[in-house]
Parts: sequence; structure tokens; C-alpha cells
Amino acid sequence: MAAYWKQLDTRFPQVAAVFDDLMAEALAELTREGLDAYLEAGRVIGKLGRGVEPMLAFMEEWPSTAKAVGEAALPAVMALVQRLQKSPNGSAITPFLETLAPVARRLHSQEQLQRYLDITLDLKARTTGSIHGHHTTFPSPGLPDFLAQAPNLLNQLTLAGLKNWVEYGIRNYRTHPERQKDYFSLQSADARAVLQRERHGTLLVDVERKLDLYLRGLWQDGDQLVPFST
Repeated sequence: MAAYWKQLDTRFPQVAAVFDDLMAEALAELTREGLDAYLEAGRVIGKLGRGVEPMLAFMEEWPSTAKAVGEAALPAVMALVQRLQKSPNGSAITPFLETLAPVARRLHSQEQLQRYLDITLDLKARTTGSIHGHHTTFPSPGLPDFLAQAPNLLNQLTLAGLKNWVEYGIRNYRTHPERQKDYFSLQSADARAVLQRERHGTLLVDVERKLDLYLRGLWQDGDQLVPFST
């Protein structure tokens, strides 16, 4: 463990206190290459200057995220972290990382996760404040709330439905910070009404295991079921 701790290169006592437990899960879930990438990403996040919370969130959430969508998704996740860090939205890094694993478990694939990341980036870009449309000066009011609510939203919506729900919030509340926060935190009647409108049928993730068993049992078909937009 000492070599792994040296590789992580942090002095946060909160991380040290749980490091053995974190590594036990990481060693069980990640490949050797994935473990190196995990520790390097944790090191980078720990040196963003945003305290221990984002580092702890990543260290806790990534192994189960990788199990759900694959280790190859890490560069895209880190790219979004860096985009947030270089914008006024650095405070959204922690809620993004804290909800990453439950989001990944709902989406099940790297491609689906990338679509979620794209929705997040679009929300960030279109609701971050600017002067004369040029210099960004204040953070997106609704982005942290959206990220905190993402697992709940994806329990009820497809990615297409989520995109429509986000689009409604941007279109109607882009220039109204408080109302935007109420919408993306699901506090407003509008948010709940649009959520209800976008709910259609049954989500694949909720019946995927049963369908997989049918395919294997009846037709000896082991192909993975993948959702797609129509």
C-alpha cells in the first residue's frame, strides 16, 4: 500500500484514513493499467486547489463507475473535470464526481455516459454568465443542482428525455438565476411537470437483466442489449 500511497501523492488526512478501504475496492475492480490511471487521476484532482471533497468523491466513486461503463471512460470524465476547473464552475466538480457512479450504473455503457457528459457540458456552456457574450464571469446557477439530481432524473428518464428536460430549463430560465436553481433542483412546479411529461414507458435498465436471461435461456443469445434513440 505504501507504493500506491506514494503514487497518489497527497497529504489529506481524510484520504489517508480511508485509503486502505479505497484501494481494496480499486484492486478488486480495476486492471493494473486502470489502477495506475485511477491513482494518477486522483492525484490530479487532489491538486486542483478545491480541498479534499472532490478527491474523496473520485476515489470513492470511480471503481464502481469503471465496473459499470469501463475504464476507458476515464479520459472523458477527467476532460469534463478540467473544463469545469478552467471555468467559473469549479464548485460543480464535487457534485459531478459524487453522483458519477449511480449515473454510470443507470447508463451501463461508455457511449451513454458520453451523452450524459455532453448534456452536462451544454448546460454549463449555455448558463454560465458572461459580459457582452464574451468573458465568462459567474458560474451556472443550475449546474450543481442538476448534477446532484442526475441519478434521480435518470431513474425516471431516458437520455433523450433528460436532454429535453434540460433544454426546457435552459430555454426558459437561462437569464433567471433563482428560477433556474429551482428548476434544476426539482423544486419548481415546472420542473416536475416537464419531468412527468418526458417519462415514457419502461427504461431498459430496469428490465435488462430479465431480457438478458430470456435471450440466453430461449435462444442462447449472449449479445448485449444497448438502448438507442429513435
